[in-house]
Amino acid sequence: MPVDEQAQRLVDLPIIPNGWGWAATGVGPDFAVLLLAADTPFDARRAGRTTRYRLYRRTVGSFDVFEFQHEGAAYTHVQPIGDGNFLLVTPGIYEAMRDKRNGDVWNSEGKLIGKILLGDGINNVQTSVRSEVWVGYHDEGVYGAGEPGLACFDAAGKRVLSFADSVADDDRVPVIDDCYALNVADDDVWVYYFKAFPLVRLVDKRLGAIWPDTPGVGAHAFAVGERTVLFAGDYGAPSSLTRYFPESGRSEMGHAIADGHQLDFTRAIGRADRLYLVANSAIWLVQAD
Repeated sequence: MPVDEQAQRLVDLPIIPNGWGWAATGVGPDFAVLLLAADTPFDARRAGRTTRYRLYRRTVGSFDVFEFQHEGAAYTHVQPIGDGNFLLVTPGIYEAMRDKRNGDVWNSEGKLIGKILLGDGINNVQTSVRSEVWVGYHDEGVYGAGEPGLACFDAAGKRVLSFADSVADDDRVPVIDDCYALNVADDDVWVYYFKAFPLVRLVDKRLGAIWPDTPGVGAHAFAVGERTVLFAGDYGAPSSLTRYFPESGRSEMGHAIADGHQLDFTRAIGRADRLYLVANSAIWLVQAD
């Protein structure tokens, strides 16, 4: 029998101008929601067109809004960094980019104050409370650009961990072909990846534990509780949830339920024990127990 999770409506998405679209959704280490809207489609941004952006940061009960304009960036990831600043990341290094450093640091006044190189073929970005930048790469980054599957950078852009060199030399840990999902929770960093689909826990950048027999559902986000892990999405059912019990290896599939109906989400983000689901012009929350 399916096991369903009751979803809590966290916040309605802001209304953006006609012709604009959502470019990025992020959740910071303090669980603050960040949303980035752009007036230009991704392909045009990637080709170098100048774009207007609006960055929405949710505070208690409302959104702060920051506006700026930029050329030659195609942002798909947004995270907080430093003291009130924002890291906006272009997932690849494209021909139209004059500067190959694809991580841009903006302040709340709409001024570009720094740039860092994060590599090509980016699939996931999450920052820590210390403004470390954790980056997961998809298969084109790994096999096309030689990226390490998972890397950690300090706030200045220096790489301080390479999964391929620092972790995967342990014979218990498969290499990362494609980093499907990442969850950064203080000093605990969790990663789930193709092709073996293990769940790997790093503690202080060292291997903490590995669960090699997780359900290989192809989830792109997950939340980690004390007893269970909630995976969002499945190859055949993209809006499903899978509850996994690491102690026993058992798993069960269900859905998020919102206002009595199945929630068909279009995007999911995992932070610690919280899973954020974007659906029906709102962001919903479920938690792993």
